[in-house]
Amino acid sequence: MTGISGTSSANDRAAVLVGAAAIALAGFVIGAQLPSEFRFVNIGPVGAGLLVVSGVLSIVSGIVRRRLLRSIAGALLIGAAFTQLLGLAFSIRPLGGDASAMAVVGGLGIGLLALSLSPSPSPSPSPSPSPSPSPSAQPYEPTKGRP
Repeated sequence: MTGISGTSSANDRAAVLVGAAAIALAGFVIGAQLPSEFRFVNIGPVGAGLLVVSGVLSIVSGIVRRRLLRSIAGALLIGAAFTQLLGLAFSIRPLGGDASAMAVVGGLGIGLLALSLSPSPSPSPSPSPSPSPSPSAQPYEPTKGRP
């Protein structure tokens, strides 16, 4: 996958993957109609909308290689997780879900913030031709050496 300014890094590809996971997890808003063994995330329409918005931001940040967009999406998700935590303490559901919604939103947010705060990989230097091989660069010959 290439972005605007060249090939994408591992952090950019991971941001696209986290964004796609956030959008896929937003599909659990229909979880009330599923049997109980498939409802491992209980999230409402507000939480699903938040996941879609942050997922799109994360995907765009990976495509255009902008760390700021990734940080905004991560901060949005972390803020929503804290809001859900406070809401659970006061028996309200701001994201329309329970503690599983807080865990999913917070986990994705932590992942995006870790990606945005990690150093970007430096490009590998191009190999320079060496005029003469060093003695340590000689090929290994099993017939020479100790018996």
